[in-house]
Amino acid sequence: MKTYLKTLATVFIALSSLLSFSAFALPSDSELKVGAAVWNLFDNADRHALHTAYIHKPLEDYYGIRPTVMLITADESQHYFAVGAAKDVYAYGDFSVRVAFHAGIVDESEDLGDSIEFYSSLSAMYRLNQQVSLEAEIGHISNGGLGDINPGSESFVTSIHYHF
Repeated sequence: MKTYLKTLATVFIALSSLLSFSAFALPSDSELKVGAAVWNLFDNADRHALHTAYIHKPLEDYYGIRPTVMLITADESQHYFAVGAAKDVYAYGDFSVRVAFHAGIVDESEDLGDSIEFYSSLSAMYRLNQQVSLEAEIGHISNGGLGDINPGSESFVTSIHYHF
């Protein structure tokens, strides 16, 4: 549990630092995401994690796809580092729906069957103001059959997005 608190403190410090110079360092319409997750959702929901991500502005020449970089830090010191893409598929006023897909590496793969894992998600977002959105996300992680076993796991994530 100490590692989880250290990671939370590190993410908070990084987020605070980014917010202080965001207008100069990151492209406008990019996002920084920080959220809390419950994993093993359809089993016994006994894992908890911190999700952090940088979501780049939409690439207009590539159908509005948003490149992303994600870090999931779970209890028991498990980490998932991934790159991927997100796409806003529906928007109405301040409400939007997003799908995302990531490919990455997990550092302790015993429970998931392989060190290479894929994370896909479907989320609903509500924009509170110009800079802040709330998100509810359902996600699934799996090794896609690359490992000897492929148990997969589902998550529910609530996040705050900061828009640059």
